Amino acid sequence: MSGNALVSAIVAVHNEERHIGECLRSLLAQTYRPLEIIVVDDGSTDRTADVVRRFETVRLIPQAQGGRARAINHGVEAAGGEVVVFLDGDLLFGPDYVERLARPILAGEVAGTAHGTEHVANPENVWAACLQAKAGLPADRRLMLTPAQLAEGSIVFRAIRTSEFRRVGGFDDFGYLDDQTLFPKLGTRARWVTEATCSHYNPERLREVWAAGVWGAQSIARLHGLKALWRYQPLLSLPRALAEARSKRRISLVVYDCVYDAGVSWGLVHQLLTGRRS
Repeated sequence: MSGNALVSAIVAVHNEERHIGECLRSLLAQTYRPLEIIVVDDGSTDRTADVVRRFETVRLIPQAQGGRARAINHGVEAAGGEVVVFLDGDLLFGPDYVERLARPILAGEVAGTAHGTEHVANPENVWAACLQAKAGLPADRRLMLTPAQLAEGSIVFRAIRTSEFRRVGGFDDFGYLDDQTLFPKLGTRARWVTEATCSHYNPERLREVWAAGVWGAQSIARLHGLKALWRYQPLLSLPRALAEARSKRRISLVVYDCVYDAGVSWGLVHQLLTGRRS
């Protein structure tokens, strides 16, 4: 595919040594060329960076832990592509994933795109299944879009022209909602591309569920203030978890919900005491 515009894939990672190798192999197998792959390591304390260094054509950019939004923005600063694609280290991609997302942007049809088909890479894992149950989704699908939602477009961008991303200042640091912060600045939605398929690893261990809660605390605090501490304190978390487990007939949700809520509570307390994100 000579003559194509360069596309840059930005992969923001933190402690992803178990999945990043598989993620990068799926990117290196993409049909689109030329493709630049940049991994921004957001202060990992495991062997993530060592795994990435095994891939000679992949560029590794380390940074002190500052969150996903800052990692992506850092990666885009270094990117040479006309289009940037924002990815996570726990995702696996179909071979034409980048092609499907980049083509409509390069053709001038849309400002940005988002994948419309996302599977669960580990549906057999008990904690992964809990996340699906909480979201009201089947065990093997992370996205279930109605025709109306497809027509409306996505407030989450997975790909955009690099110049537009830089023009609006990139993502804002807003916890797990950071990927929604381009939409209000651009004033337009991304096109859903159902043919762009990927698979996502849900949390597999309780410490990952805890970490998700700690990370989510930043967005929860900004949306609801530190009064959210009351909602996530143990005296309320346990009965709420028991009620959800009963309604969804999944006893493991008791443990999942209590661990997640404890992570949120710790994250909120940390912000109260330090005035900064955990």
